[in-house]
Amino acid sequence: MRSRRIFNLLFAMLIFSCGNDDSLNDPKGKQTQIESVEPMSGAIGEIVVVEGKDFGDLMEENTVKFNGHIASIITASTTRLVVTVPNGAKSGPVTVKVGSKTVKSDTDFVVKP
Repeated sequence: MRSRRIFNLLFAMLIFSCGNDDSLNDPKGKQTQIESVEPMSGAIGEIVVVEGKDFGDLMEENTVKFNGHIASIITASTTRLVVTVPNGAKSGPVTVKVGSKTVKSDTDFVVKP
């Protein structure tokens, strides 16, 4: 009888420990966000730092655009993207796309001649 209780206890522990922890896999908690773009103006080819939350930590996980023109990413982390102002860029918002989420800067970047 005692061995049966131990078996049941171990079985219950096994079942509970094998459950999925959805909080680790659930992207709902992710809130990709642009907090700052520095500087907020510059010429084509100038280096710009975009800081925020929940960016991809690999360069290829992110797409940064200056008013629709894709920027080259120099370095990437989950909180900072270092990019260059792309050829053809015009003044307008900076966007960051990570996976299926795209966020936009609150203030337009001004492209200087």
